[in-house]
Parts: sequence; C-alpha cells; structure tokens
Amino acid sequence: MKIPGPDDLPEAGKAVSLEVVEIELALGAQDIVADGFEGALHKAAELVNGEVIFNVRAPEHGDQQRIAAISVSDGTSDQLVYVMLGNDGTSLTVTPDQPEIASPTKLGMDFAALIRRFRS
Repeated sequence: MKIPGPDDLPEAGKAVSLEVVEIELALGAQDIVADGFEGALHKAAELVNGEVIFNVRAPEHGDQQRIAAISVSDGTSDQLVYVMLGNDGTSLTVTPDQPEIASPTKLGMDFAALIRRFRS
C-alpha cells in the first residue's frame, strides 16, 4: 500500500469523502500478496458494507495494471470509489474520480444502476 506523502494530499478546497477514507483503511488491512488484488478488493468492500462493481485491466502503457470500482453508500446516496493497482503489483491508489478512467467510470455507474434496478 502506498504511504501518502505531501504530493498525495487533496488539493485545497477538494474534500476527500469518508467513503474513500474507509476503503483506504479497509484495503490497508488486507494482504494483497497473499489474497491477490481481487481478494483484497472483496474483503475491503465487505468491511465497509460495499460491493465490488468491476475489476478490469488498465490501458497498456499506463502507471496501473488494474482498475476496480467499489460501490459504497452513506445511507442516502451511493458513491463509486476507484482503486487502481500499480504496475508493481502492490501499490494502490484510491480515488472518488479520475479523468483518465472515464470509460470505466461510466461503465461502473451504469453497472451499479443496473444492479440496483434488479434488486428493487
């Protein structure tokens, strides 16, 4: 797990949601080497009462090898939190949104809406 440094702090005026922090903490408690990325995602999602929406291969020639989304709810609204596995296989980046993953973002929102519709 990547230890946040000064460059990783949110920009001034840009708040980090509680859901992002909860997922970061839940992922920090996982052993990615022993459980693998998929296993760590599912265990972390379970700890925050969330759900893994997708785990896909990242575009080639980038800094990440996998991009995943976990859907979490604060009781009033759902939020997708994205987890990216670095090319080293152990470093993680957790974010509520990232422009360079626009396609998986759209996919995640659509998939989450579809799941909610089937559960209703």
